[in-house]
Amino acid sequence: MILTLAAACGIVAAAVVFVCLYRFTGVFTLKHTEKRIAQNLDFNDPHWVDTLLELLLPSLKKDFPIYSAFSYADEKSTVTQIYATRASLDDIRSHYQGLLENPYLPEKNNAGVLELSGELNGRKVTAVNYYSEVSHLIRVDLEMSGEYGDMIRHKIMDSFPLEALTVFPEIEVFASGKSTEGYVMYNSNSFATDLYANAPIFSRAYSFGGSMEELKEKINALGERFVKSAVISDGMAEIKRGDWLYQIKALESFSGVKAALIIQAIPKS
Repeated sequence: MILTLAAACGIVAAAVVFVCLYRFTGVFTLKHTEKRIAQNLDFNDPHWVDTLLELLLPSLKKDFPIYSAFSYADEKSTVTQIYATRASLDDIRSHYQGLLENPYLPEKNNAGVLELSGELNGRKVTAVNYYSEVSHLIRVDLEMSGEYGDMIRHKIMDSFPLEALTVFPEIEVFASGKSTEGYVMYNSNSFATDLYANAPIFSRAYSFGGSMEELKEKINALGERFVKSAVISDGMAEIKRGDWLYQIKALESFSGVKAALIIQAIPKS
């Protein structure tokens, strides 16, 4: 087949436009990759949250990840990452300022404090640092709105391991209220919490029809039922039984008293 000169020029021009959009805006690859992650979500992959956030909001000189999570409350979703870096806070601040629209820096920003907010393609972003003697610990939160954020949120809600609750009615009773918030979380090492590293940690918070003191008493009473497998502190119980690790926590916020159920399948050794 022989192309006319006009047709050949048209193909070349279209190719140039496509490459420019790919190169300078990332429109095609970003949307496609975000869609692919949402549609082919594998909760056993501890890196999918980091991958998603790096695609949308690249970090600067990340040495290693600490924590990542995808959380939701009502109809809103947020993707969160905490990572360690030896980059200076000035460089990190400049990096995120260059990526965000309308970046806002309170006056408290200095050589030892990072606090930055702004937007990225209409999504709210915050970046702060935590004190560490070795490296800077940077926390980034990105609002995950839109079709694919909703898709991921629904998959997390559907994947909460309800079967782990039915094993023990004493734990299942805490899930009797209404639930509008939760998350899936990953720790890169077991020092971050008492839970296992690199295995998905699912959580839901359920409304409780009583006072904070009543909820704490109910949680503390689990120590009598799970004498050998429970660690109890004020308003928090950690129970390791069978294939599951449970945490039950008493929470109180502007929306009322809630019981947070955190469940992780114990990895097979």
